[in-house]
Amino acid sequence: YYITNNLRCVQSFEAIMTTAAVPTNPKSQMAEAYVQKHRIPELFENMTAALIHSQPENAKKFMIKYLETLKEYRDEKGDYPAMFTDANMTAVFGMLDVTNKGYISMEQYRSALKTLGVKKYNARPDGCEKDQINLPTFMTEAKAGLEQASANFVKLT
Repeated sequence: YYITNNLRCVQSFEAIMTTAAVPTNPKSQMAEAYVQKHRIPELFENMTAALIHSQPENAKKFMIKYLETLKEYRDEKGDYPAMFTDANMTAVFGMLDVTNKGYISMEQYRSALKTLGVKKYNARPDGCEKDQINLPTFMTEAKAGLEQASANFVKLT
């Protein structure tokens, strides 16, 4: 129930944010700038995805822990909250490397990263010139992309 409602709330919020006309009212413009600066839609999207993935008994406690973990990461004291482990990413690579050659194509690399939720990634990783992306390169790029996607904040300086 909570997850469904949260998902609807996030979807509604995202729909408003992506379909709304550019605000002309100065207050609306300030609010829009604030929401974008602090990556609020991404925060709710990632937190909702984590909720759906984990389906904890107590959603509120889970969200509090998620935000605390994110704050610790922001303060450089912990790991970013990621849904995918090294084992998950290795399994994705393995499913694409069905013949066990030790590499995947650039198209498979792009597709796998998009499947993992990575929107921004290195378009020219090691091995791209031969169309052969190996597991260590894939893992490095996937982790960097997932970390960037999960970093729903502006680093404090």
